[in-house]
Amino acid sequence: MIASPPAAPSAPTSPALRNKAIAIVGPSNSGKTDLICRLLEWFTAQGLRPAVLKHSHHQQLGDEGKDTWRYRQAGGWLVALAAPGLIQITRSGPGEPPLQMILAELAQAADLILVEGYKTSELPKVGLAPLDAASKLPDYPRLVAWVSPRPLPTHLPVFNPRQVAEIGRFIQDQLGCR
Repeated sequence: MIASPPAAPSAPTSPALRNKAIAIVGPSNSGKTDLICRLLEWFTAQGLRPAVLKHSHHQQLGDEGKDTWRYRQAGGWLVALAAPGLIQITRSGPGEPPLQMILAELAQAADLILVEGYKTSELPKVGLAPLDAASKLPDYPRLVAWVSPRPLPTHLPVFNPRQVAEIGRFIQDQLGCR
């Protein structure tokens, strides 16, 4: 596959999409994916249709050698996989797609969007504190709360990772979708 040129800076996220999306950020192995999965279950039980966007720095999807991978390698810019109860669409292009574009597409069918990553974006963020108590808390822009099993030196709300309902309600309040 031809290497992609560097990504162009993304445009600021529109207020309408910002009100539908919140980023879950933190160091690697801090529990972001686990928290998002528990929040997805909770939001679904509340009758909402949540979407998820995971930001990755890796272009490979872990399907090397599979048919869909081969189709992308051969030049398919849009490749779909359909199975009972599933449709997965991969769109290829140069550079990293703008966050605004991805959120706009997800927002069409979702009540809210949980975004894993995009630490420097304009999205409001819930940060997972580093597991090492000696580590300094990162300074994420637009941080609205922390998740940590221990108390933190901050003026922001701090939730325990097991407080899924409380975190879910907080996110709903932040996004205005209660």
